[in-house]
Amino acid sequence: MKQRLKSVAVGLSVLVVLAGCGGSAPAPGSSSPITGSSNPDATASSASAGATSTAPQSSGGAPATGAANLPSNLPPIFSSHADPALESQLPSEVSGTPMARYSISFAELLADSTDRASIDSFLQGMGKTEADGSFAVALDPSNTLGGGIFAFKVNGADGATLLAGIVAVERSDMGADVTTQEATVGGKDVTVLSVGGGVNDTEWIYGRGDIVFVVHAPDEAHAAAFLQAIQ
Repeated sequence: MKQRLKSVAVGLSVLVVLAGCGGSAPAPGSSSPITGSSNPDATASSASAGATSTAPQSSGGAPATGAANLPSNLPPIFSSHADPALESQLPSEVSGTPMARYSISFAELLADSTDRASIDSFLQGMGKTEADGSFAVALDPSNTLGGGIFAFKVNGADGATLLAGIVAVERSDMGADVTTQEATVGGKDVTVLSVGGGVNDTEWIYGRGDIVFVVHAPDEAHAAAFLQAIQ
């Protein structure tokens, strides 16, 4: 089943990190609806070749346990802790495996996005602006778990509206063949989007107030572990 890029600016780099640690890389030529980026071959090749950089930091500033060497050309979020409060909503470990946590403002996340205008329009429809939003990620740099969690927060947003908007963006990203179902996984009520049985073909989306969590995992059992870890 085809691999695809994620619908956030850091999504490609998360997959590149996992590829460099032995995970699956996205298919060449895929593109993100937010960043409009494409042709990840050079970056993925750099990661696969073992390009080195500083090990990822946890939100507490200490290197994550078992962290692999990372490519040096990662986006700003991998050195950013713009919203520590949002990072704290993400687990510091899952099933005993330490997670590296980072965060960035919507303004920086969307800085080079070709879809910035449409996203701003969505925010304005909720009476919000980029200044109200932030994004965080928790990932397993050792690739023991093979996945991670994205968190989108829009301060004071209506939860149902924000959840529906994120689900719509992710569904569009996954293409015409995506299936959608509601389920309970890891004790959480989630929307499950899927285009097949491949490692990057399913997402589990969970909304809580003005935060929406998007879980990427190789299978439902791993997704349940990530969701259970969200307190």
